[in-house]
Amino acid sequence: MSSRKKRLARAERRVKRAFNTKSIILGPPDRVLIVIIFALLIFGVMAVFSAGAPEGAELYGNVAYFLIKHLMAISVGFGFFIFAYIVDYKYWRAFVIPITWAITALLIATLIPGVGKTIYGSSRWLAGIPLQPSEFCKFATILLVSSALVESRNILESKMLKHLGLVVLMMVILLMQPNLSNAAILAVITFALLLVGGASFRLLIFSSLGATVLGLLMFLRPYQLSRVQGWIDPWADPQGTGYNLIQSLYAIGSGGIFGVGYGNSRQKLFWLPFSHTDFIFAVIAEELGLVGCIVLMGLFLALLQRGFYIANRCTDQFGRLLAFGITFSIITQALVNIGVAVGVVPVTGVTLPLISHGGTSVVLTLFMLGILLNISRKRIRNLNFHRRSR
Repeated sequence: MSSRKKRLARAERRVKRAFNTKSIILGPPDRVLIVIIFALLIFGVMAVFSAGAPEGAELYGNVAYFLIKHLMAISVGFGFFIFAYIVDYKYWRAFVIPITWAITALLIATLIPGVGKTIYGSSRWLAGIPLQPSEFCKFATILLVSSALVESRNILESKMLKHLGLVVLMMVILLMQPNLSNAAILAVITFALLLVGGASFRLLIFSSLGATVLGLLMFLRPYQLSRVQGWIDPWADPQGTGYNLIQSLYAIGSGGIFGVGYGNSRQKLFWLPFSHTDFIFAVIAEELGLVGCIVLMGLFLALLQRGFYIANRCTDQFGRLLAFGITFSIITQALVNIGVAVGVVPVTGVTLPLISHGGTSVVLTLFMLGILLNISRKRIRNLNFHRRSR
């Protein structure tokens, strides 16, 4: 074979190899997920306006007070949403440690007198700033565990232990605030990611049980025990520990199939505490009934399906774990909030994502959903070279 024919043969093989490989390209974002996000936001705007109107009128002289604050949070959240959508999700892995230490510093600041702000016995906020750093711990936990699992599935290796140690540090600070509910959510997110990432199931079970028992012995306070007692038997103290749950059940029971009508809730008229935050689901159930609840829970189930679909389709392990962690975190928080309202879970301070009034939660949720949309843009395309027959 002449040298010219050899060169042509080599060139043809190179072209064939290039066109037979799988190529990763950027496509449009998941349109179904975008529709779900906007539907939840619209649902939340309507719910916050209705549930917060009585308290806004009574305390601030404006029925739309909480609605305006909620819309401001959505506006800020959209800025973070677009930013997260534009930035390649792989870049977050390089900044996982600085992000975690920044969030940890904010957590510590909440415990400093004059810097932190104590409300209802918990130091979860920063004075003068409408910011709750504990919300950001969820994102840091997802990053820490996902990035560690990319390099190792053994939870006893050095990098894994380092990252898990940072998660434990955030949990300890949360328990000191005290904020048992968010600390528990971090533990559940960590366990789920390790399990999905291929860590030893037996080792996870034993370590989780040990950490749970130790945490309860060290940080469980009398008022938290009273909440559990009020959850088990709310009628034992209907004006005390069982009051919130009883009023929530009254609201849900009054709604029936079709509800009493939008804006017509009676329980939100200063019977049901935290009606626009922790117990907003009860107001939705009262005003829109079982039908409204099914629609809302259907939206969250659709979000679960799309998030897991995006995670399953992603070929990059970090992206797959990140998508799973974001979806699992949002759905877990939603289940806890709804569980509190219906009496399945003891009363906590967890909001309903994108539905409840709560600026930090709204901003963080939109930010994480922006990352999820960025992951959904990855496409795998097979480019096959077909040699024309001669």
